[in-house]
Amino acid sequence: MKGPRAALGVALALALSACGTTVHGAPDAAGVSVDGSGLSAGASGPTTAGTGSVGQVGSGVTGAGALPDTPGSRAVTTRNSGLATPAGGGTETLPVSRGNGPIRVGFETIQGGNAFIAQGLGTPVNFGDGHEEVTGVVNDINKHGGVNGRKIQPFFGDWNASSGDSGREADCTKMTEDDKVSFIITVVNISAAYVACGARHNVPIINASLGAGDNYLYKEYPLYFYSPSLLSLNTEEALVLKSGRVSGRVTPAKKVGVVIDQTSGDPQYNRVLSTTVEPTLKAWGIPYETYGVATQADVNGAVLHFRTDGVKTVMFIAPSGIIEILFMEAAENQGYRPDYILGDSAASWFVGQAAPQAQVQHITGAGSLPMSNVPASQYPTTPQEKHCLDVIRAAGETNQNRQSSITATVYCQATYEFAAIASQVSGALTPANFYAAYPRATLTPISTFAINVTNAQHTAASQYRTLGYTPRCQCISYTSGLQPVAG
Repeated sequence: MKGPRAALGVALALALSACGTTVHGAPDAAGVSVDGSGLSAGASGPTTAGTGSVGQVGSGVTGAGALPDTPGSRAVTTRNSGLATPAGGGTETLPVSRGNGPIRVGFETIQGGNAFIAQGLGTPVNFGDGHEEVTGVVNDINKHGGVNGRKIQPFFGDWNASSGDSGREADCTKMTEDDKVSFIITVVNISAAYVACGARHNVPIINASLGAGDNYLYKEYPLYFYSPSLLSLNTEEALVLKSGRVSGRVTPAKKVGVVIDQTSGDPQYNRVLSTTVEPTLKAWGIPYETYGVATQADVNGAVLHFRTDGVKTVMFIAPSGIIEILFMEAAENQGYRPDYILGDSAASWFVGQAAPQAQVQHITGAGSLPMSNVPASQYPTTPQEKHCLDVIRAAGETNQNRQSSITATVYCQATYEFAAIASQVSGALTPANFYAAYPRATLTPISTFAINVTNAQHTAASQYRTLGYTPRCQCISYTSGLQPVAG
């Protein structure tokens, strides 16, 4: 991934369109904001909070309250699942996969993402041809017996990155209502609205992206949301903080700045702040402050605010790496070089290629996704990953490695996961039966190190490594061996 760095004048609205709808002035954790010229109500901006902070104020985060790190027992609840009678009355016919016919599966693909990232950041990235990638994987599964003898029949929801969350919901509606799919597979960073769309139509979603959901979403929609190869956002941030503490970047002597994605108004990022990040920092006695960002001006404001307040370590609750890159560009322009702690959803490999090297040299963190964490040269191709790229090549798309297309191996991961779980179902392939079969499945890691579904967690990546800048390769690489996620 080569190309000129983004100019600071590039509108954040454009650069962030691949992640969701840009909302100028979206409320941050505390409902206080800065627009680049001063404080105002109801826009993005800073809050100061944390043990030992001068002028401490309450975080003001409204969320679901403290939640456990696991979805809990397998007792199923469908509260707030969104199932409802369609407008106009009558009874909605919900898709249920029965009999010996094909299993109708919807696949969300990304259209226009390459141009948006290149135009917004000046850095090329390839999302691949989703149709060819899916076709290759589906053909391989069908050729080897399908799912208990039933073939997978793919349908596509082609999401245009410029349409944001509204476009994603329209594509979800198209697949569920017009195509009558029974399951949806997506490699796009998850949003609460997308999960709700699946639940509303009684269609489970299997996600393998760089941005999982938070614990709340998996607990709220137990029948409809699965990300077996990922860490939940809560677990990811907990590991990032743990790695920062071990490396000496998160200590009571160093104030931490937390940047929160406010581009789409998705509530899960504030929930991660209130249920994981803040409690951890407070328990460790770490001074901290937060800053919500939705525009380039917000990013510039966050940098100025953190620099002025003496923030030494910066972390992000902001999936995709785009906000991280823009923050580092602005920080370099302001002569500010804090330490950074990043996780899977921050795409540290991408950040390492696109951000100023003087900033990249301060990156450490923790990750469970080689494709997201480090350059392909820093982690060898596994046999499972090679098989994935081979079956996609047979369908027409050739990728030299896992990062030639950042959607290829994750389509493999999610689709093979679906097939493995569905093969454990006896009887109708309903959401409830799929849910019950999930802990019995054997899932092969392709994009991650290891998967353990035996405890029934719907985010089941079970191993990670610490990472950081390595002078020898002038890149991000792994700095430890495999470590268990739990404990």
